[in-house]
Amino acid sequence: MLNITDAVERHNEHDDNCRLVRQYERRQLKLGKRLAYILRYGAEKEGCRVDEGWILLEDLMKVTLLREYTENEVLGEIQTSYSYRKTPRYQWERRTNGVHVRAAYGRRFERNPYHGQTQIRRLLDLALEYICENVDNYDFEGFPDEFLLNEIIHRIKRNGKLTSKKLQESGIKAIYTKCTNLKVLSLKSCGYVLNDHYCEQIIRKCPLIESLDLSYCKHLTDRTLNNLIKYYSNNLIQLILSGNHNYTGDTIVRLVSECEQLKQLDIWDNPNCTNDILNILIAIAKSRGDDRTITIVHKNLLHPAVAPTNPWAVVNAKTR
Repeated sequence: MLNITDAVERHNEHDDNCRLVRQYERRQLKLGKRLAYILRYGAEKEGCRVDEGWILLEDLMKVTLLREYTENEVLGEIQTSYSYRKTPRYQWERRTNGVHVRAAYGRRFERNPYHGQTQIRRLLDLALEYICENVDNYDFEGFPDEFLLNEIIHRIKRNGKLTSKKLQESGIKAIYTKCTNLKVLSLKSCGYVLNDHYCEQIIRKCPLIESLDLSYCKHLTDRTLNNLIKYYSNNLIQLILSGNHNYTGDTIVRLVSECEQLKQLDIWDNPNCTNDILNILIAIAKSRGDDRTITIVHKNLLHPAVAPTNPWAVVNAKTR
């Protein structure tokens, strides 16, 4: 039988172990975020040489952000990190001059803001920095350089400040005023600039859209789905809604029921699609004729007639 002293010592030992575990988890989380930044965006900016996304591990370890980690820790994170879709986040391979690593997807490197081997800022980088800090003073309607516009949006988004109404109005407005004959449209990760109001304008004024990617547009709600049902029930073929938990199961059921031409629906991580909702979706899918079959992508949907064996192939498939 434990006395009070032993019990207190064990309790303190348990607290110490829990504290060490939390510290380790925070350390690994910080490493994961820093690797994602460097291998997707910041490698060149941090002084690494990049060849088709590949970076020599030896060069990677010289980056200041990784100074508190060992090479084994960094390589271990690269080899064992998986996305929520259970796909590897990074790639690595051993070459004659050492181990090379890169991000498996999402690479968009920012150029080194300094001229080679100097501390002199590039003129373009200074100009873009000034524009991003004073974006409310600019009107981007009809801006002719798509690359620079994308660079400005990317930088402001990275800084968590992509809230300018000018960017909302000019970027989104250009879609439904100048591209009314669109059939395929991807608005993936436009969460900062896309809301139900602007999405409704696109849906109403671009009536020919057959394939629509709204993944990670986290400000959209059932209002957008109801507009899709209202305007696209006869022509929508592919719809990607992953990365947004606002859509309710009942509205998704109504969408599948009324959009009879819909062949591919991605609701991979929607927690509102309970087992009951998924069973209803399966029943609707099975009730369709052979010419109106539908494939539904959800991590908890395992049905041979509805769920795909390879979700990525479906999400990336062409609709025509």
